[in-house]
Amino acid sequence: MDTEAEEKYVSLRLAHGDIAHVIDLLTRAKTVEDASIKTALIRYCIIEYAKPFKASRGLFRANFRRLDEKSVFPGGNIEHKALITERDQRIAHGDITAYFPQLHYWSQQDIFPIVLKGSHLYDNMDKLIETILGLCVTVLDYLKVQIEALESLLREQIRENDPA
Repeated sequence: MDTEAEEKYVSLRLAHGDIAHVIDLLTRAKTVEDASIKTALIRYCIIEYAKPFKASRGLFRANFRRLDEKSVFPGGNIEHKALITERDQRIAHGDITAYFPQLHYWSQQDIFPIVLKGSHLYDNMDKLIETILGLCVTVLDYLKVQIEALESLLREQIRENDPA
C-alpha cells in the first residue's frame, strides 16, 4: 500500500469480509440444535461483528476505526450498542461490573456461591440471530457504498498517473 486511500480501501474490504463471515456463521447457527454450540457461535459472531467498529492500527493511521458507528447508524441503534457492550464488557474483557455479582454464604455446606446477573441478550437466540443478521445487512449496505466510492477514486488516480 502506498497511500492512505489504499489503506482505507483495504480496511473496508476487511470489514466487508468480517461481516460476510458473520452472516455465513449465523445462517449456519440457525440449524444448530445444541444450545451450547449455538451460544458459542453467536458469541464469536458478536466478536467478528464488533471488530470493524473497534480501534485498529494501520500503516498510515496509527490508531483508527475501520467503521464509524455514527456514519453507519446515523440516528444510533440500540441493538448495535447492545452487541458492542456485550463484546466489550462480557466477552472480551469479563468486566465484573457487567455481571452485578452477589456473594453469598451457605453455612450448611460452608460454601460461597456467587449469583451473577445474566445477559438477556441470549434469552431468545433465534431472535438474536435475526437481529444480528439485520444489523449486518445495514453494515454491508454502508460498506458497499464506501467501497464503490473509493474504487472510483482509486481508478481516477490510476488514470491520472498512467503515462500512456
